[in-house]
Amino acid sequence: MKSSYLTNLVLLAIVIALLWLSQREQAAEQRTSTLSSLAPEAIELIQIARDGKVNLRLERQQNHWILSEPFNARANPTRINLLLSLLKAPVHGEFQPMDQSALDQFGLSNPDVILSMNNEQFAFGGVESLSENRYVLHQGMIFLVQDDVTPLLTASAGSFVDNRLIPENTQLTRLTLPLAEGDSRKVSFSLQDGEWRSDNSELPTDAIKTLADSWQHAYAMQVRYLPDAQLSANSEPQIELWLADQAEPIQLLMRQSGQSLQLINPALRLQYDFPMAMQSQLLPSPPKQ
Repeated sequence: MKSSYLTNLVLLAIVIALLWLSQREQAAEQRTSTLSSLAPEAIELIQIARDGKVNLRLERQQNHWILSEPFNARANPTRINLLLSLLKAPVHGEFQPMDQSALDQFGLSNPDVILSMNNEQFAFGGVESLSENRYVLHQGMIFLVQDDVTPLLTASAGSFVDNRLIPENTQLTRLTLPLAEGDSRKVSFSLQDGEWRSDNSELPTDAIKTLADSWQHAYAMQVRYLPDAQLSANSEPQIELWLADQAEPIQLLMRQSGQSLQLINPALRLQYDFPMAMQSQLLPSPPKQ
């Protein structure tokens, strides 16, 4: 009876050990079944080659990203993170193409988009009809991955520009604005001892702070790069923003187009589009007499 009891304990221990080893192997397989072993934080350069569209180049500079081609601008960190997420995308299937016909079959012989991160390339092919996962050619293997980035890879260059008017972690310290839309009179605001003040005594303190906060956190619906024809058609800037880490102010032009409020930075050749309702938050409105 005692021998049978010990035998059962040994068998139970073996079963538990086998189960533990099996779970460890499964966990290891899950950890390695991603598209690339590259760590997102190790990426310093992203390039996007697009058939029939302008190519893009994004570079990490210290703790932020910039778009360096086809023009220079701060890059949108959310979109950069979406691109980097491809590295850890779960793989739903992989195989090695045997010949050119295999590449043709999966739309990879002449891919429309090739994404490069550091020295590794990812060519984007067709979509699997049932799962709608994307075929991606990487290091001689075809992977089937969930496609979250192709719409971004084929978007305009302006889609990669930071939508924030003022860079994150940069303090606005002073601004000069029109008193109202189309008004040539100006009003100035400055941050003094941690409080916002204005040279217009009619403006209440809480309204001044709200207005300054609106500029500090202004986030455009979209950003466009302006060609020469559109840039030359603009008038002189009416708005000046001073930032804590810059000697010269940012100069902006404000205009309306349909239901859109546009802020144009001629120096960067960028147009920031906001909903028209944003105008009441960005311009002072002194009390009517």
